[in-house]
Amino acid sequence: MAGHSNETVNRSLHICPDCRSNLVQPTCWEQDEGDRDRWRVWRRCPECEWTSEGVYNSLTIDAFDEALDVGSHELLNELRSLEHANMREMVDTFLVALRDDLIAADDFARGY
Repeated sequence: MAGHSNETVNRSLHICPDCRSNLVQPTCWEQDEGDRDRWRVWRRCPECEWTSEGVYNSLTIDAFDEALDVGSHELLNELRSLEHANMREMVDTFLVALRDDLIAADDFARGY
């Protein structure tokens, strides 16, 4: 497992140093018991399986957290877009079936 705790390396924690993916995510993090301004973070890149463990100050962690929030919002927006596209396709298919008289009342009957 690769890793280091050199805070002087100024990089975004969500960027993988191996493959440059911006999908690096924390697998675990904990606040330092002796210094509340420092956090130990374990990270993983889902693209190349790179892993790291390091200790970072609160400013670096705040920036990482913001990048994770942005990523979460992007995923949520993409999910909503996919849901909308899927629903649009189902509605279009249903409308074609109605237009072509392919749906009858017994299609909705429950088999008790």
